[in-house]
Amino acid sequence: MATVEYKNIAKVFGNVEVMRDISLSIADREFVVLLGPSGCGKTTLLRMTAGLETVTKGDLFIADKRVNDVHPRDRNIAMVFQNYALYPTMKVFDNIGFSLEVAKVPKAEIRKKVEWAAEILNLTPYLDRYPKELSGGQRQRVAMGRAMVREAEVFLFDEPLSNLDAKLRAHMRLEIRQLHNRLGTTTIYVTHDQIEAMTMADKIVLMHAGKIMQIGTPDEVYERPNSKYVADFIGSPSMNFFEGTVEAAGVPRFVAEGVSIDLSPGVGAKAGQKVILGVRPNDLGISDAGGIKGEVVLCETTGADMQVHARVGAFETVAVVPRGERRAPGSPVSLSVQPDKVHLFDAATEQRIG
Repeated sequence: MATVEYKNIAKVFGNVEVMRDISLSIADREFVVLLGPSGCGKTTLLRMTAGLETVTKGDLFIADKRVNDVHPRDRNIAMVFQNYALYPTMKVFDNIGFSLEVAKVPKAEIRKKVEWAAEILNLTPYLDRYPKELSGGQRQRVAMGRAMVREAEVFLFDEPLSNLDAKLRAHMRLEIRQLHNRLGTTTIYVTHDQIEAMTMADKIVLMHAGKIMQIGTPDEVYERPNSKYVADFIGSPSMNFFEGTVEAAGVPRFVAEGVSIDLSPGVGAKAGQKVILGVRPNDLGISDAGGIKGEVVLCETTGADMQVHARVGAFETVAVVPRGERRAPGSPVSLSVQPDKVHLFDAATEQRIG
């Protein structure tokens, strides 16, 4: 059982505590994405898992074995780096099989494993080439092949697609996920790209400033963010936010400058409570009876859809609507949203209400 468990992990560099009290359990064969902005601690946590950084405090278990003091080569993990880390003077075959050669695996066995990995990754025609003769996607496949032949219990990916163009990233996301499904290996994947997280993960661990903000499936963190920070980070375009007050004369209602929206009964907020209301751009529609009144600033066509940027009181708002809904800059616009599509957060704590 290739489980990974972090118990009250902390990391200190000099006098600076960059991570504190990280507790997380990763199940066997699970694909977990560590997501967050630069400097949040996700790569540090991955490097501690690999043994490339020491654990200052807490316990780290791989396959139920405490590995705090275990050498990286003895942890039965394989890591794929952002910069591929290929040997430029070695051909693809030798790059993939290098760790096996160091381990003095018989040459016939090395060839068998390298050819197996190359076939899965569509690298067979390139085994006699050098890394400089490959595209970025092919180099990343070579790095993945090198991890595969080790037959590790845990795969670690450190932002492996950040050097690729958008189309190739989308293709490689699919390949990595298919590889995971085929091999059934426990996978921990680090990225700052929420699209990678949403499309690849079984479970997302969203981090900020060395702490875990929320753990859940992609649907859970998107549909029920537990804080304003999570709601703002997940989703593109970002969620719209309005600061205002809840009124509860009969049906509860949110009121702010330029905004008056009915809320679902039993929403959990009290009359007079200061709250932050969040609405995803895709949940807004243009309607004459809409409770959000503003002025169009800009319309951006993004293919089948259009992003309408509007100024609502003191708030900047974005709505994603059909491209036929174009409005001229400076014209008035009314936006509507269904009560069950709004998210409420306490204005003081920024934690989810209800």
